[in-house]
Amino acid sequence: MALTNYAKQAVAWGIGSDITNNYIQYCAIGSGSGAVLATDTTMVAETQRNTLTGSPNFTEVRKVGFQADFNSVEMSGTTLFEFGFLASGPALGGSIWQREGFGSIVFDGTSELQIVSTMEVL
Repeated sequence: MALTNYAKQAVAWGIGSDITNNYIQYCAIGSGSGAVLATDTTMVAETQRNTLTGSPNFTEVRKVGFQADFNSVEMSGTTLFEFGFLASGPALGGSIWQREGFGSIVFDGTSELQIVSTMEVL
C-alpha cells in the first residue's frame, strides 16, 4: 500500500500547524557532539532554545519550512555543534523532530545565527 500525495501533504501540514497539538514550535542549538540517529529524542547538550521566527512555510507541496534566529548576545561564547527543531516547550523533553550535527563553529559575540530548514514528507 502506498501513502497518497494528499496524505503526505496532510502530514506536512501537521508537522507545522497546531492541528495535532504536537507541532514544531522551537529551534534549539547545542554544544554536544555525537552521531545523529533516527532514534534521537533530545539534543546531546542543548544550550539555547528559541521559538520559531514567523510562521512555517508551506509554499512547496509535501514540504514545510522553518526559520529560527539567534542574536549576537545569545550566540556570544557559543561553540555550536548541533541544532534541532522541537515540538514541546522548554520544560518538556523528548520531542525532537529533527537534529543536525556538524563540526564546531565558534561564536565570539559579533555574529548572529539564522537557521532555515525544510522538511519533506516522502
